[in-house]
Amino acid sequence: MEENTIDTVPGGDAMSRMPGFKRTCLKIGLMMVIIFVSRGTESILLSLAASGGMFDGMDGNLSYLLQTVFSFIFLYIIPMVCAVFLLKPPGMCRNVYRRPQYFSRMFPAFYGLSFLVNMLTMLASKLFENTDLYKSFNTVNELTPDNMFCAAVLLFQLVVIAPIFEEFWFRGIVLESLRPYGNGFAILISGLMFGLTHANFNQFFYASVLGICLGYIAVSTKSIVTTTIMHAMFNGMSGIMLFLITFDDVGDYLVGKSTEKTPAVVCYLVFCFIMIMLMIIGVFMAIAKLRKIKKYRVPKMWEISAGRRWGIFLSRFTVIIALVLAADTFTFQYIPRGIFRLPSM
Repeated sequence: MEENTIDTVPGGDAMSRMPGFKRTCLKIGLMMVIIFVSRGTESILLSLAASGGMFDGMDGNLSYLLQTVFSFIFLYIIPMVCAVFLLKPPGMCRNVYRRPQYFSRMFPAFYGLSFLVNMLTMLASKLFENTDLYKSFNTVNELTPDNMFCAAVLLFQLVVIAPIFEEFWFRGIVLESLRPYGNGFAILISGLMFGLTHANFNQFFYASVLGICLGYIAVSTKSIVTTTIMHAMFNGMSGIMLFLITFDDVGDYLVGKSTEKTPAVVCYLVFCFIMIMLMIIGVFMAIAKLRKIKKYRVPKMWEISAGRRWGIFLSRFTVIIALVLAADTFTFQYIPRGIFRLPSM
């Protein structure tokens, strides 16, 4: 059965492996610090460029494309190159891009579970709707494209760029670096880090759930080929939704300006229905899958308790700094705002 395909990584004496584990945790924390510093730098530079009039008079599509490329460099290239140099898991590409042992049929389950968590998170965030904090919760709204060209660029970014880079990054580099210290620990850490790097409240929870699910698939299939495809499918559905919103008649229908059921509105409503049905079916599939996984006892891979592993990881000073930066990014973003205001002071 699928759940029995998770294998072990050769161990060794627990105490002799402890320094390596601590170094790995330290490096992963440093990688997270680099991620948030790079993200903050991108935000500050784009704000300075906008306030300096760099995009004034520029074609809207060209401006959107330039900002996308700029963001790609700071959000993907810089932190991922740093991650490769920091962690350097031996034989990683050979290990993670091999042929999957099976092609998972669990996309509906993982999609449904993540979609349900997303809906619950959005409802919870409504409690803060009349506060300044709510603005930082909803940075995902900035993804909404202004026209067809921007929607196409965003769709390419979501369906091609993000799955390839993020799977290599989190299910490849991070997961493989931590697997010698326990599959479950590696899956949880890489999944939570995946959620944290989305850098806002609304996306953190469902992205973490999705990351944990994809981590399980990566370990059980011994490949990230399957997870890359599933990630592209997941993002593709979100991208199609954002693409449909670019139609004026759909936008008017959503805000109540029109009640006319145009072809675009009908397509939007049908697609929403399909997503909701997929969520319902997926939740039941996920429950059935979780019951099977619960019956399977994962082999012990390292003679150090899970609690102690988490304690060591969370006590690394780089991890603590990364969590502080994440908390600031998720809330009022005092750090980048303060740096942005320094020239005027």
